[in-house]
Amino acid sequence: MKFLVTVMEFRIALARPRLLAFNVMVPVVLVLAISLGGAPEFHAAAVYTVLFTIFGTFGSAIPLVRDAEAGLFGRIIRSGVPPSHFLIERAAGGSAIDALQLLPALTIATLGSISLNGWIRAVLVLWSSIWIANLLGNLVAAAARSLAETALFSAVVTLFLLHLSGVFRTPLPQSSWAVIEAFSPFQALHETLLTVSAGTSTEFPLGLVVWVLILPVVTVFLARSVTRSLRLASDG
Repeated sequence: MKFLVTVMEFRIALARPRLLAFNVMVPVVLVLAISLGGAPEFHAAAVYTVLFTIFGTFGSAIPLVRDAEAGLFGRIIRSGVPPSHFLIERAAGGSAIDALQLLPALTIATLGSISLNGWIRAVLVLWSSIWIANLLGNLVAAAARSLAETALFSAVVTLFLLHLSGVFRTPLPQSSWAVIEAFSPFQALHETLLTVSAGTSTEFPLGLVVWVLILPVVTVFLARSVTRSLRLASDG
């Protein structure tokens, strides 16, 4: 059966309606609090970006480590599912589910501020950013040895990449930091949300495209190493 892991991710999500509703409502409540609280545009865009990306990274890394500790991951791999297929399909399913769960929050954040075409662009940028976050979550999970370490590593990696993406500071034009920002994974999401809040212009999301294309290749290349690391927890 093709896309078995992706289908499994969707079935697991639908089998937990309470958790599904929780994952939809928490971002909505946070976005409503910020949008109705009169937060400055730049602060609102930064908070939205942090919320959406951490949602994706944590949602990928923590369940993977939990499944490894429970032995589920090891049983799936021993059943003959190629490690690279498992990691890529899992990220595909997870990013689609996360994007759907975050869609109401994104709609509230952009309500009345952009056209239909602009909203569709924002959805595509969000989905692509969550795809990156899910793939990063797979790699973070491989470096951790417990759920506590997973949460810590997820936060550190995500916040570091958000910093490089210009979420917490604006680099000087033509500087080396500006070049780094242009090739950072979450710069496009931040700029898109900033466009909604402050009316600034957006450029072609070069960094987003590069990460969307390169990170799956990196995942495939590291799949066996990731699997060995996760099976230490699974078999231990």
